[in-house]
Amino acid sequence: MLATEFTRIGGDYATLAPRCPSCGRPMHLTRTVPRSGGLADLPVFKCGECGVWVTESPDERRSA
Repeated sequence: MLATEFTRIGGDYATLAPRCPSCGRPMHLTRTVPRSGGLADLPVFKCGECGVWVTESPDERRSA
């Protein structure tokens, strides 16, 4: 799991956003990928500095 920090992604809520594994800067949520079976959507993050993309399951974050 990547290091995380709270960052506002819009609206009245916040989500945990990973830091870029390359440069360490906070990544930005770019989209979510829907999943079936009652599982949470997969957030897709991008580093604006490096161009690195990360998809990380919210279920994996909770178990750490």
